[in-house]
Amino acid sequence: MTADPAASRAEVPPYEAARGVLITVEGIWGGGKTTTATALSARLTAAGFSTRVLHYGPRHGVIERLSDILDTAPLRRRDGIGGYDSVHHATVDVLLRLCRESYNHRVLYRLALAEHDVVVIDHGVYSKLAYALAVLSEQHPDVDPTLLLDQLRAVVAPWFLHPDVALWLDTPWPLARERAIARGRGGGNPGSVERLLFLPRYSHAYRLLADALPDRIRRIRVGTRTTPSVLAEIDELLAPVLHIQTGALR
Repeated sequence: MTADPAASRAEVPPYEAARGVLITVEGIWGGGKTTTATALSARLTAAGFSTRVLHYGPRHGVIERLSDILDTAPLRRRDGIGGYDSVHHATVDVLLRLCRESYNHRVLYRLALAEHDVVVIDHGVYSKLAYALAVLSEQHPDVDPTLLLDQLRAVVAPWFLHPDVALWLDTPWPLARERAIARGRGGGNPGSVERLLFLPRYSHAYRLLADALPDRIRRIRVGTRTTPSVLAEIDELLAPVLHIQTGALR
């Protein structure tokens, strides 16, 4: 059986491996992921690294059709009072999203890493696990969430591409919610059911995930800090991974 390249990634220095460095910007909706990833990419490029920022790449065939369904007609729908109109559909929705994520990891991300020094994913990879955990823990409130997380990790283990550095922009969910609404997420309605009920669970799920993976997820407390302040902290975290001096990304 062929060994999984991801299994030995942590043991091989990035520039001795036949691929680039994978950086993910993690966090809940409205946490500043895209803004931070774009600014970070500009700094990396200025420092001489071939850099690519990925949100989602081109999709074709089944994955394209699946994405269209998930984005425009998700199975996971609220009933208006906090639950789901078809409870079992939530689990199916999670599994379908993980199928799409498997394609991203096995195809899109690996191809980009083969072509660039650094790849920055601006929507995170652990975000998908946190989202799934939030959905499943809401659907199964009597099940220990750590058990649900263990099950999720077992499902994704064969294909999950762990980043070299995962930057978690830890933003308080009320602040992130207002930022997301200001950008048009949630229909501009401060009383959005999804924002009021799901976002706190999503934030909590991220914390459970960070606690379970302390050596992989680097927490950056954002709050009302400016982007340059956040980037200065990221610079310190990336210096040993990119083999550069602290302060080189300016």
